[in-house]
Amino acid sequence: MSRAFGAEPSIITPKEAFDRVKSGDIVLVDIRTQDEWRQSGIAQGAHPISMRDRTFLADLDTLTGGDKAAKIGLICATGGRSAWLRGRLEAAGYSNVIDVGQGMFGNPSGPGWIRGGLPVERYAK
Repeated sequence: MSRAFGAEPSIITPKEAFDRVKSGDIVLVDIRTQDEWRQSGIAQGAHPISMRDRTFLADLDTLTGGDKAAKIGLICATGGRSAWLRGRLEAAGYSNVIDVGQGMFGNPSGPGWIRGGLPVERYAK
């Protein structure tokens, strides 16, 4: 992937996301629905905030302290919704939104979080 020196990548792998969550470099948000979280669990370290909730932006602002420059990673099932939402958030003024492109279940670009062997936490609500 080409990018300017020092520029943040717009898409990262689940492994990169996991490492960056562990180091405190990004805030990871699982944007899927509650039903999806219950079925598969959520990525360890992710904050479950469904993009379908009316309070999504307010919840995201609470999570980031209102910092639109905070590094936010988005993960969904296969990368489609997270890519779409990344564009919407950038249009709304967020400047460091990163797509976990393979999502939880993978797509042609890779195995995703779960099949990649990364840890998952049970969603209990």
